[in-house]
Amino acid sequence: MKTVKLLFTFSMVLCLCTASFAADYYTAATAREQVRMLLSENTRDFYTDTEIDNWVKEATENISSKALCIQVSDTIALVTSQYEYADLVTGGAAAVVDVVKVWGCFYVSPDNEYIGLKRIYPSQIADLPYMVAGPPKYYYHVADIIGILPLPTSSESTQSVRVYYSEQSQTIGDLPNEYQPLTFWYAAAMALKKRNKPESDKFYQMYVTELNALKQELYNIVPEAK
Repeated sequence: MKTVKLLFTFSMVLCLCTASFAADYYTAATAREQVRMLLSENTRDFYTDTEIDNWVKEATENISSKALCIQVSDTIALVTSQYEYADLVTGGAAAVVDVVKVWGCFYVSPDNEYIGLKRIYPSQIADLPYMVAGPPKYYYHVADIIGILPLPTSSESTQSVRVYYSEQSQTIGDLPNEYQPLTFWYAAAMALKKRNKPESDKFYQMYVTELNALKQELYNIVPEAK
């Protein structure tokens, strides 16, 4: 009977979640309510608010790092003779730490020309042609660093490089609207797993299936092996 109730509740919440999306549609508090609805637990009978909040955060970080769906841009202010940067103009050092993938960069020249930079990997640096200091041509991303080559001169020190990237987050409101309900399924799966309930696998499978579908829709990415 409990299983039937769980699945019926899940169907109702799924309909509610897909009916309408608005900016920052869910907060930590409203997400927690949705998870409790899936678990048929409206009060803290078994699961604490902290447990559920942490599972939603875990899901959000997992989704944002795998689907690359939080896409933002920021600026690197070039500094004379500096080729590696650990902070961005708006987001600071914290933004670079959360970068999962850099999609592209362009350099704004003194003549206000927008010049796209070529992406390279650190392993390719040794194979680059000889370069003198001057306007940027290449960029790379490794760990918590974004590198720009060649070295800027004083002429470029007043210029900038615009960076487009995907970042990870633990805040559900940062996710695009269509991804937010997936966090409920993940949290419900983890909660039921804690109690060794077989319904855990069903919720997790729904989470994985929908995440893969959204990834394919955005980037035509081959689904991960189940």
